[in-house]
Amino acid sequence: MRGSPPGPLAELLGIRIERLGEGQSRFGLTLRRDHLNPYGVAHGGVVYSLVDTAMGAALVTRLEPGERCTTLEIKINYLAPVSAGDLQAEARLVERTRRVGVLEARVRGAGDALVALATGTFYIQGGPAA
Repeated sequence: MRGSPPGPLAELLGIRIERLGEGQSRFGLTLRRDHLNPYGVAHGGVVYSLVDTAMGAALVTRLEPGERCTTLEIKINYLAPVSAGDLQAEARLVERTRRVGVLEARVRGAGDALVALATGTFYIQGGPAA
């Protein structure tokens, strides 16, 4: 992922890299009409995709050559509805073992309001033989 777009789904949704560093990332998204559910608020799947992208990218910054990661699970709490404006997901690596990465992410909307809080577990495959 280093130096490349965050993937075709992220591109389709309009997810953009804002910051990427050692075990941390921030990704942004400007809400569009097609991101909304029938009630006019951001669809949970859009927020989840933003979180998953940010977490995966944060972990990628701590992978060794030949390693890659995949999401095992994400637990997300949606805290406030949002229907317009920008969202930012900040993710950080909490712990990394040989095969597992645990991350957390916070999604904020207008006025720095906390929109969602998530934790995730990612499986790390590849890399040096054990």
